[in-house]
Amino acid sequence: MKKGFTLVELAIVMIIIGLLIGGILKGTEMIENAKVSSTLAQVKAYTAAVYTFQDTYSAMPGDMRNALDRVPGCTGSTNCLNGGGNSLVDEGAGGQNIGWSTKLSTNPAWYETIQFWKHLVLADLITGVTTDAATGAADLAWGESHPSAKIGGGFEFFHDAAMNTGAGGNNNSSAHIFRLSNSGISTGGSAAGAEGARPVSPLRGYQMDRKVDDGNPNSGSVLANYGQQDEDGCKTADDNYKSQERRKNCLMFFVF
Repeated sequence: MKKGFTLVELAIVMIIIGLLIGGILKGTEMIENAKVSSTLAQVKAYTAAVYTFQDTYSAMPGDMRNALDRVPGCTGSTNCLNGGGNSLVDEGAGGQNIGWSTKLSTNPAWYETIQFWKHLVLADLITGVTTDAATGAADLAWGESHPSAKIGGGFEFFHDAAMNTGAGGNNNSSAHIFRLSNSGISTGGSAAGAEGARPVSPLRGYQMDRKVDDGNPNSGSVLANYGQQDEDGCKTADDNYKSQERRKNCLMFFVF
């Protein structure tokens, strides 16, 4: 006679399975939260590095007019260049989301956003970037020319003349920004990427915003999708993050 499981035994098995699933989900959430905290720590470290560079050299990294004379290791062999010296790390012309190859061909000033990281790493103020990384459009990559972000994607830095950093995102203002993007460098295409292909989900974007700013995607020092007041896959019409949306729909900006 074959003996089956009793109801008590089945109940015990179901409880064990439930505990295992709960533990896995909790562990996954803890990992994601740690990535959020680590990414914010990166922004803080890069900000401190820029201030230290300014105190040391009286210039902005990337924009420094005499970097070849003053920054250690800044030579032609490390693909290091001088900047324009106008105190701005220029974004270049042609809009925010065009490909890197187009940026480089239409406005040489865009090199400053690449040299920004090179000047910092050669000054021994940051890590995560290769000191002699090439600067052609095909050579740009996270962990080479630009640092990778702990949460995914990587960081760019440039001056944007029309960031919506005013109250409610209504006032255009000029600002240097760290942009957490995903596909801009690695594919040479739009830095914003299609919905689902950006660096973070609305929930993770909200966590970042709430930890260091006001939790509003359209105002303050942390912004989503250029801080514009429009409903999309990242934000609702009433200026909140779509925290229930699981797709990676948010492009994040940290105002310097």
